[in-house]
Amino acid sequence: MKKIISTILIIILITCIGSNVLAETAQDIQNKIDEAQEQQQQIKEERSDTMKEIEKLSENITESENQLAELTQELNKLETEIKETEEQLNEAQEDFDEQEALLKTRLIAQYKAGKTSYLDVLLNSTSITDFISRYHYVSIVAQKDSELLDEIQKEKERIEKAKEQLENQKNEYKIKKANAEKQNVILKNNKELKESYIDKLNDDEKELQRQIDEYTSELNKIKQAMLNETPNGNYNKYTGGVMAWPTRIEKRVNSIYAPNGRSDTFGYAGSAHRGVDIRAPQGTPIYAAADGQVIYVNRSGWGGGYGLYVVISHGNGIYTLYGHGSSVPGNINVGTVVTTDMVILYSGSTGAAEGAHLHFEVWEGQNNRVNPCPYLGIENKEGPVV
Repeated sequence: MKKIISTILIIILITCIGSNVLAETAQDIQNKIDEAQEQQQQIKEERSDTMKEIEKLSENITESENQLAELTQELNKLETEIKETEEQLNEAQEDFDEQEALLKTRLIAQYKAGKTSYLDVLLNSTSITDFISRYHYVSIVAQKDSELLDEIQKEKERIEKAKEQLENQKNEYKIKKANAEKQNVILKNNKELKESYIDKLNDDEKELQRQIDEYTSELNKIKQAMLNETPNGNYNKYTGGVMAWPTRIEKRVNSIYAPNGRSDTFGYAGSAHRGVDIRAPQGTPIYAAADGQVIYVNRSGWGGGYGLYVVISHGNGIYTLYGHGSSVPGNINVGTVVTTDMVILYSGSTGAAEGAHLHFEVWEGQNNRVNPCPYLGIENKEGPVV
C-alpha cells in the first residue's frame, strides 16, 4: 500500500518540477495529494472487500466441511445398519428354508400315507393302552405340525419386515450420498473461488489469510475431536461452579475476553479474542481447571495461532483449551484422564503470542466459545485477580 502512495507522490513531484511548476499553486499540489490519498483509500477498501469475500467463503467452506463430516458419519452408520439388516435377512431366509423343507417332508409323508387321518389311527387301536399310546404320539405330531406352521409364518413376517427395513435404509443411504456429493461440489467450487480471491491479495494479506486459514483448520480439528470423543467415566463430571485457577502463581489477566474485537491479533486490529490471557512466565506449570479427559493435543508448530496446546473435556458438553505452551508433558495424551492437581502444559509463547502467557478458553459444545471469566469466578478485566 505504501509503495503505491510513494509512486503516486513521485509522479506528483515530477509533475511539479516540470515546465508548468511555476504556474501551479500550493492548492493545485494539495488537490493532487488529496486525489492520491483517495485512490489509496479506494484500493484499501477494495482489498478490504476482498478479505470480506474470502471470510464469507471460508465460513461457507467450513459449513460444507462440517456437513460433509456429519453426512459421512451418517453414511458409515447406515452402511453398518444395512450390513446388519442383510445378515438378519439371510438368517431369517435360512430359517425359513429349513422350516419349509421340514413342511415339505411332512406333506410328502402324509401323501404317501394316503387319506389316513388322526382319527383313523386312534380308532384302529387294539386296546385302551394302545389307544392312549397312539393318542400321545398323535398329539405330539399334531403339535409339531402346528408349531412348524407357526414358525414358517413368523419367518415369513421377519423376512418381509427385514426386506422393508433394508429398502428404507438403502433409500436413505441414496439420499444422504446424493447430499454428500452435492456438498462436495459446493465445497470444491467455494475453494476454487476462494483461491481466485486470494490471488488478488498483496503479499502481506496473503500471509494474513494463510494464518487465518490455518487457525480455522485448527478449530475444525478441535471440533472433530469433540465429535469423535470417546467419554471415559473415570472422573468427576463438571456440573457447575467455579473452576480451579490454571496456575499456582499470582492470579492476573493480561488480556480480556473480547469476541467483538480487541486491539490486535494475527497482526491486524479489531480481531476477536475468544479467551483470556493469563499471566504465566516462560515454563510456568499449567494445571487442568477441572477434572476431565484430554481429547486433543498439539505438541509442535504454529497450531493455527494456539501454538502448543491441550483441549480437555469435562463432561456435560464443557471443554477447556490451554494455548501457547512451551512443552506438553509426556503423560498427557488423547484419552488421558486428568485432575486439577495434574500439570497438563508448560507456558510459553508458541503460535500467535508476543510473550509467554497462557491463553485459556471455555467451550460450551462444539461451536460456542464463551467468556471463561464466570467459570474462573472473576470479572472480565485486565489486572490482578482478587
